[in-house]
Amino acid sequence: MTAVAPRREQILEAAARLFRERGFHATSVRDIADAVGLQGGSLYAHVQSKDEVLWEIVKESADRFFRALRPVVASDRDTLTKLREAILVHVNVITEDLDAAAVYTTEWRHLPEPRRSEFAAWRDEYEQLFRSLVHQGMREGHLSPVDEGYATLFILSALNYVYLWFRPEGRMGSEAVARMMADFIFNGLRRRTT
Repeated sequence: MTAVAPRREQILEAAARLFRERGFHATSVRDIADAVGLQGGSLYAHVQSKDEVLWEIVKESADRFFRALRPVVASDRDTLTKLREAILVHVNVITEDLDAAAVYTTEWRHLPEPRRSEFAAWRDEYEQLFRSLVHQGMREGHLSPVDEGYATLFILSALNYVYLWFRPEGRMGSEAVARMMADFIFNGLRRRTT
């Protein structure tokens, strides 16, 4: 017998799915309540507002990204191994919860201030962790000496939109997709001859 998730968790999951499918503004409180079998007004016994629901979804997503990446960056592995592992854990966070990843990537812009600025600061901090690995890889001569800021944005942009096309039931699982993305980023699609 499957355990039923607590009501608040059900609300956040349903809201993430609806925000991904319809967008934040096109999703009403009633839509969220209907998705979890509540009356519209009953939703407020569990959450204060739709803005709060959005905040909780993006905050938890940010926490998952940081929990996955910080140990990789802090490890004593070589730089390229850390960068590859950073790519793998980033993709894993996305594929574990595609709905939340979509909301994290696009819908955060609808947060009211000051939360929008707080979230933007988290994204900048996370980007800086990736950028430090790119910088170190360039400094050590492992990566081409290009603009590290754009290189970092390229990597994160490629990874963040995995939620658009990844399917858990597809022919490649999460780990295989993450390895493929890392290979594309490190090696490109260049044809190699023996």
